[in-house]
Amino acid sequence: MEKINLEDYAENFVDIYNDIQETLPKAVLHQAFICKFSSNEYIVRFDEDIQYLFLLLDGRAKIYIVHENGKRALIQFLKKDDFIGELSLIEVEKNLKDVVAINDCTCLAVPLASSKEHLLNDNLFLFNLSKYLGNKLLKRTDHYTDMQDYEFKNRLAKYILQIENDGCFQEKHTETAEYMGVSYRHLLYTLNQFHEDGLLEKKGRKYIIIDEEKLERMSLKKD
Repeated sequence: MEKINLEDYAENFVDIYNDIQETLPKAVLHQAFICKFSSNEYIVRFDEDIQYLFLLLDGRAKIYIVHENGKRALIQFLKKDDFIGELSLIEVEKNLKDVVAINDCTCLAVPLASSKEHLLNDNLFLFNLSKYLGNKLLKRTDHYTDMQDYEFKNRLAKYILQIENDGCFQEKHTETAEYMGVSYRHLLYTLNQFHEDGLLEKKGRKYIIIDEEKLERMSLKKD
């Protein structure tokens, strides 16, 4: 994790800094700093105490729940303006999850130990956090609704666009099949169809996106 002084960051990203000021109480901003994570780097680990409330300023990440047997399950994606660690802030999450950067991520990090009291006593922040948590719940609900309403090929197209990194899709097939609610065999069959239809090109263990526009159209289609 690379750390950057918030004031230095603000000089080059004025608009983003203004958004930060509207999102978080000024009383905690003097404690905050900017941190950068590389692709596939852990932002939060399930077996380590969380020390910061993160606000994702740029990039994408994914959340895994880790079961008692050590098996991980992908449950959601994160993008710009998403929080990481908000459930720990309000003390409703005892078992942390793994959060991993999909591509290079830039986050605002607010130390929880010294800022928690300020955050929990700021009515505007709590109101905005409540709306955020409501929207987050709706997104998870939408995921399971999509599993019933959309054909798998449409859902897979959407998933590939969410998870791709620099035009490449190279997620573990077992993990993808579990998240999408299909068999491993069905996943391989559909990926092969995408390859034959000119949407993807297979190179070793990864797939190169050839026709992003068609994938986009397919991801929005309900059959």
